[in-house]
Amino acid sequence: MALNRVVGTGLVLGLAACTSIRAVPPKNLVAKQLPDVVSVTYPDKTVLVVMGPEVSADTLRGLRWGTQDSVVIPLDSLQTIQAKVPDHAKTALLATTLGLAVATTVYVVFSKTGKQNDSLDVCFGDEAMKHPDQYPQCGSN
Repeated sequence: MALNRVVGTGLVLGLAACTSIRAVPPKNLVAKQLPDVVSVTYPDKTVLVVMGPEVSADTLRGLRWGTQDSVVIPLDSLQTIQAKVPDHAKTALLATTLGLAVATTVYVVFSKTGKQNDSLDVCFGDEAMKHPDQYPQCGSN
């Protein structure tokens, strides 16, 4: 059960790591690129968060964040629109990191020879007690 939570948390964080918030100039805005929530910045630096944005002609429509108040904003009155978009560089970095972690884990698990270090086992025998100078690895008994 705990392993499922760790895997689930890792997956959610990994997916979040594959996105970035980027500014999209209003004149370059394409309706298909809009996520569920965008942040619009006016020239006076005030910011408005819009849920369910839609673009029609030169107007952005949606709902004000946390309310059911509709907003209609002409695109030419905005400085930027920021949206969470996929970040391919972060995705590649995440995949590389996970691949290295898996490869390292596999190497460590399968590189064990299965042999114990027997060099100290003789320290507990009678011979080591009787002749400590012949067994320097045991130290003083």
